[in-house]
Amino acid sequence: MVAKFSRAQNMSLGGARVFSDEKLKLNTKLNLELLAGPDSTVQILARVAWIDPLGNDAPARFDVGLEFLDVPEEMMSRLAAILKKDEEYVRHMETPQPRDPVWEDDEEEDEKKQ
Repeated sequence: MVAKFSRAQNMSLGGARVFSDEKLKLNTKLNLELLAGPDSTVQILARVAWIDPLGNDAPARFDVGLEFLDVPEEMMSRLAAILKKDEEYVRHMETPQPRDPVWEDDEEEDEKKQ
């Protein structure tokens, strides 16, 4: 079966959450080819674990949960490397940026005046 999915909304070593315009049947097995980089892919056997319809203003018709069934060891290590990069990116985005010391001095003066 050939199905087109959007970019994974959530992914782990055990599965992924994706959007799809196709209504897939539960337990359908899919051979996935995930884009790992500009010139590399990761091939994984997965099954449709759950599927939920989405509203009219959603990015797709269905929210789909995929369970990875058979990931060869070589692919598992490549997938782990991809996920590690994503975790580092998320961590970077969530880390507060250092405050500007100039503004901190102004805040301390304002507190002393009060």
